[in-house]
Amino acid sequence: MLFRAIKHQVDKGPVDAVTGKAKYTLNDNRLLREDVEYKTLTLNVLVQSGGVNESQPLPTKVLDCDTITQVKEKLLDQVYKSTSFSHRPHADSLDLEWRSGVGGHLILSDEDLTSVVQGSWKRLNTLQHYKVPDGATVALVSRHTKSIHHDSH
Repeated sequence: MLFRAIKHQVDKGPVDAVTGKAKYTLNDNRLLREDVEYKTLTLNVLVQSGGVNESQPLPTKVLDCDTITQVKEKLLDQVYKSTSFSHRPHADSLDLEWRSGVGGHLILSDEDLTSVVQGSWKRLNTLQHYKVPDGATVALVSRHTKSIHHDSH
């Protein structure tokens, strides 16, 4: 219970996906000192139940500066909050799909052809990068193909 309370507090603000430094932390060595602009978004998450139907959307709060993997982890925390960690799917086994309208489906990923390159650095994609709006509908879907989303750092 204490772990969840601390994690919830840390996740209220930006967390650097590479270094793990956070705006809200108990450890001064892990403090994110840069001032990062961000907005809280509520995503409506469709959850596959049995791989066939999707239940009613589950509203979940995330930050627009979260990387796609961070968003998937927050969504999994919400969807599987009453399930032990060992019995829930891993974020790497799922894709995050942004749904818009009747046929609009876009798989979001940390790295893809739209990723911004600055010198020798490649920025991880965020919800800001994809311009995902507050109230957007997303789905966690099984990853069916091998992908090149995860380069070794």
